[in-house]
Amino acid sequence: MFTTGDNPILVTCADISDWVCKHGRLSSSILFSEVIGSTFAKLWDLKTPQISFVNVLHEHLPNEYLNVVQPAFFNKPCFGSLYINDSQVVDKTLLPSFRNSVFRSKVANKTDLLKIALFDIWIGNEDRHHGNSNLLLDQTITNEYYFNVFDHGAIFNSNALSYGIQLISDNESIICSDLAQILFNRGKTLTKIVDNIVKDFYLCTMKCEFELSNILNDIPIQWGLNIQNLELLIRGNLFTQEWKSDCENHFRALIQANI
Repeated sequence: MFTTGDNPILVTCADISDWVCKHGRLSSSILFSEVIGSTFAKLWDLKTPQISFVNVLHEHLPNEYLNVVQPAFFNKPCFGSLYINDSQVVDKTLLPSFRNSVFRSKVANKTDLLKIALFDIWIGNEDRHHGNSNLLLDQTITNEYYFNVFDHGAIFNSNALSYGIQLISDNESIICSDLAQILFNRGKTLTKIVDNIVKDFYLCTMKCEFELSNILNDIPIQWGLNIQNLELLIRGNLFTQEWKSDCENHFRALIQANI
């Protein structure tokens, strides 16, 4: 798949499902970020494709692309994300559809866009913004569409957690996008929506903190990561009261300034 610079591969696995697999062309720290981003998003009750660790045999690689996806990239498990057939990447070509009130009414989890924005602030995701939404619109159910988040390789300020966690800039937030304007600039209940999201924010981070050790236990040994050190970094940065308060204030300020 040549949709991103990561060059993931689309494979049909033994479960007869299709998986988008990111592989050893990327550093293990990026694959780790993909796991943390996806599992934390799920704990936030955000829609996100199911994930799995996928073993790809060398003999199954397409010969015509061996110059791009080399066998050495598959000596360790891939990060797999379930492929959703009836979905579209949310980009500028979809904006005219969102401007249509009938189409907008079919989006069942519209307020999740703002919840996703707060999630990105908290986890330091620098790669979901006006130019690159990293959102899918799942249209599997007729007339009932859902935002799904994917691609979390740039969390922790693009994998710089050893330097601490920093607030993302305005240009790195989905709040500062045409899509957010279309969905919320006429909303009379925006204040209530924001307050409810913030209230849920503290509960969601507590769930992530509680489950972190279990999540890390599943990280493949072949990735060669210092899991103990990564756990200390995550706990020491993401779950402090000061950081969560900074995230809430930044979220509210971005809403006020841009919507």
